[in-house]
Amino acid sequence: MVAVMAVGTLSLSSSASAAFPNFSGCPRSQSIYCLDIQSTTGSMTIKGFTVPLGASIEIRGGIGDDGAGGARFVPPSGTNGFFAKPVEVPGGILGIDLPISLNDVEATAQLAGPASSLRVDPTTLTVRMPLKLTLSNPLIGPACRIGTDSDPAWVTLIVGSTAPPPPNRSISGVVGTDSSPAPGTEVLSGNRNVDNSFSIPGASLCGLGLGLFNTIIDAKLKLPSSGGNNTLIVNNNLALQVA
Repeated sequence: MVAVMAVGTLSLSSSASAAFPNFSGCPRSQSIYCLDIQSTTGSMTIKGFTVPLGASIEIRGGIGDDGAGGARFVPPSGTNGFFAKPVEVPGGILGIDLPISLNDVEATAQLAGPASSLRVDPTTLTVRMPLKLTLSNPLIGPACRIGTDSDPAWVTLIVGSTAPPPPNRSISGVVGTDSSPAPGTEVLSGNRNVDNSFSIPGASLCGLGLGLFNTIIDAKLKLPSSGGNNTLIVNNNLALQVA
């Protein structure tokens, strides 16, 4: 996440990239900088239940001018710029005794809304975006959601210190090591973006798309979960390139 060239920060929806930096699809004609943020490790904790994120998240696209002196995220054509791989939920999530193949659950984060809802501030390295989490399992089906486009979890990932409501306490992000592999390109390795103030809505459409398992998911994860009970930590590498 950069401050050096007034550079920027973080993303998920197809599959995260393996190569870094990856500026493919950058809409250069609409951008000042091309952006690539890729997670390396991290976690989401909901009232003590933790799901490791690993290298599952990527935000890729361009940073342009919003016409009001701020930054505007511009996604690659045909995408929202938010790419993610599914991650396995430790111990399953149904909380009932089932054959292991039926109890395994994969979770995939998604941007809950259009690309314009994703805001990247290249001067403070802050990323604000609405998220929803898709849970996939043979019993709960492929449509199970925590959060929706109309009722998402709004996260604001920062590299500074948070000021959450209780019972959470302040945690701090980290700006990584700066390097310049080529003229016009800036790389920050080992960033840590954090938020522990956001709330998380309840589950929907879990169980054949009919909501049959909504109450089980909500009970397992103690949803809805108000602000001060949840934490998102994304360790990542960030690259910016003059468009």
